[in-house]
Amino acid sequence: MTPPGPATSTGSAAGARPSTSRAATGRNLAALAARAWRVRVVGAQHVPTEGPVLLAANHTAFLDGLLLAAAAPRPVHVLAGSELFVPPLDRLLRGTGQIELHHDRADRSALRTAGNVLARGGVVGIFPEAHRGAGDVQHVRHEAAYLVAHTGAVLVPVAILGARPPGGGRDALPRLRARIDVVIGEPVDVRVDGDPRRRAVLARSGERIRQVLADHVRAARASTGQNLPGPLPDPSYPTRSDT
Repeated sequence: MTPPGPATSTGSAAGARPSTSRAATGRNLAALAARAWRVRVVGAQHVPTEGPVLLAANHTAFLDGLLLAAAAPRPVHVLAGSELFVPPLDRLLRGTGQIELHHDRADRSALRTAGNVLARGGVVGIFPEAHRGAGDVQHVRHEAAYLVAHTGAVLVPVAILGARPPGGGRDALPRLRARIDVVIGEPVDVRVDGDPRRRAVLARSGERIRQVLADHVRAARASTGQNLPGPLPDPSYPTRSDT
């Protein structure tokens, strides 16, 4: 990933700062929608009450962004895949302060926007695995490492379990009233020595994030008794989104 330039405070699309009040509205709407399931949130007290926070979660299900927003004790601007930003969902996502992220390129605009949120002490949610899958965090992209390195944000790992039924496809939803666990871990320092503009430094930080999140997911599985849904059954499965 080619790092973008530093975050700016411009109001343009590339440097926009999504409204925290809209993110708060999104959090309320997400919490309302999540009532269709029995969502149990563990560890919300680990999210610092102020200052920049990057919530990094594993990614298995279509519901993950909604659950991350609903579970966090502070309004969250979730970096969501660009494939989700299609009518009419795009208006809802933008209207609730979420950030469109293109995974097919180094998305400088999205990272500047997320950086601006963190620069003013806000909360950003990210799925380092980028795409939905088994959720065991075997691979990550380095957007999370970049944001931590360039903003000084605290990284908080999050495990989302039960949001996709075992063997279900990318868009599969759990049955109504099924239990979903969102386990929030303690803040972790994932920064490494060196110039964060260098790819090698970002890669080391990214691997640290991968290890932290993978360990957290394993611990959450043990504490909740929830299993991951397994790999997606068919890579060509038709989806609403590819992320």
